[in-house]
Amino acid sequence: MEERDPQAAQRDGSKEVVAVLEAVIGRTGYGWGVRELAEELSASRSTINRILSRLVDERFVSRDASGAYILGPRLKVLSRALQKGHPLFTEGSRILSRLSQSSGATALMAVETGKPEECFVLATLEPDVPVRYTLTPGSIVPTHAGALGLAVLSRRGTTGLPPELKKYTEASMDSRGRIEKALESYASVGAVVSIGQHIPDAAGIAVPFTVSDHLIGSLSLSRPRNEFEESSIAPGAKTLREAAKELESILRSSHASVQTPALRPAESSALIDRIVAIITTFCGQPLAELTLPDLSTLWGTRSVATRRLAESASDVGLMTKSNERTWTIGPTLLRWSAALGINHELSEIIDEDLQSLSEQTGETITLALYDADEESAHIARSHVGARNVRYVLDEGSEIPLTAGAAGKAILAYLPQTVSALTKAGIQAEELEHISAQGWAATDSERVPDAHGIAAPFFINGMVRGSVTATVPNHRIAGIPAEELVAAVVQTAHRLTRLLSTDPQTPPAHEQSKSTKPQETRTPVSMAG
Repeated sequence: MEERDPQAAQRDGSKEVVAVLEAVIGRTGYGWGVRELAEELSASRSTINRILSRLVDERFVSRDASGAYILGPRLKVLSRALQKGHPLFTEGSRILSRLSQSSGATALMAVETGKPEECFVLATLEPDVPVRYTLTPGSIVPTHAGALGLAVLSRRGTTGLPPELKKYTEASMDSRGRIEKALESYASVGAVVSIGQHIPDAAGIAVPFTVSDHLIGSLSLSRPRNEFEESSIAPGAKTLREAAKELESILRSSHASVQTPALRPAESSALIDRIVAIITTFCGQPLAELTLPDLSTLWGTRSVATRRLAESASDVGLMTKSNERTWTIGPTLLRWSAALGINHELSEIIDEDLQSLSEQTGETITLALYDADEESAHIARSHVGARNVRYVLDEGSEIPLTAGAAGKAILAYLPQTVSALTKAGIQAEELEHISAQGWAATDSERVPDAHGIAAPFFINGMVRGSVTATVPNHRIAGIPAEELVAAVVQTAHRLTRLLSTDPQTPPAHEQSKSTKPQETRTPVSMAG
């Protein structure tokens, strides 16, 4: 039997993992079965099952009620972090909004995928008009048909385009020669123009911009074809060039101000752990520039293996070279985030954990969220226990920070003056004890005849809320206290790990020192 090149095997493995993630991200509303996904990707069921199982462990993938594999909460968290931290999304969206408002057209931004024939829509802003041109963020568009793609080719060149190009409409160009002649004719305009080349009833103008040395993007103004006028080309091109220059300047200054990134090494030498490490690093720190030694630290590899893994990660678009010595975030991660969006409610992301804790304990489990600006907390989610006597706590209701375990578990980790605590009737020693043991316990402070236990969770080192189990007094004696405490604290730890993207954040077990009641203190009871 011919011996397989281990380098090729490594790359194939990376492609399979990314292909599985692509499939899960690309299918919204319902999930995949192992056999179905294996057939879709032309891979063995055992391989797909192994990859899915590990991605479930990392919470990149979850299972729905039917057992199908769906998008996991961790990818939603990372997508949000990327969009909050990368100027292509933050400043780019602001620029698109301005372009759309001033022109009355749909303003779009695209970035190349790494394949010469493709780019993808990173963001779009549509005008408030009855008929508008629409492309969904994350969607793939051709580079040879349509203004967005042609603008990328105007800077990238046509090298690498396949010999046969798909004709989307009668106006589509189907050869490199025709495209090159068209790009030459556009040079005098300072922008590319497309009328019905990708979508028959659409027209647009676009200009390129540089994301990095090895990554090109484009900005366009597009509208229905019947509304397009030649007189709008010159002023539109000028406006787009100014916007592209502004965006390039923002990208350069943003990268120039980036410090050496903090890195959290992969948890093992397994390929999936290394892929998870690079995804987490670039989503959590979207402007990071990693050197070969940085990647060696991240992956726990030596230089030869690091270069091989770097080539593999670049092949699948997880990262891209910013110059000959450093790598930055790749187009695949930008595309995934564009497709996933940013509007994921925190309570939705962590619902799986709360439901699991409620099923495990049989008790009512609530999630309290802390608003630092308002210095207040409210119940964001409540899962009613399965027992005959149980508590139903209204979602949206405000809770005091100074009464009940849910609030005190948060308060113990907030900066407070001694005088403020004294006025609230709380001894500093009580909060110090909560902070030291990592959970709070109260008896009938908020809900009569109810005990509770609450543990805080953190996002990037800052307390963000608490998880609470509420139990009737008559049942407290029959509950193994240490098991209940451990279950609540472990759930809070899981939330901290799920929601944090900063590698400098202390691990959850360091945030909360103990899960067992201390004999010299009040016996364990639960937050009412």
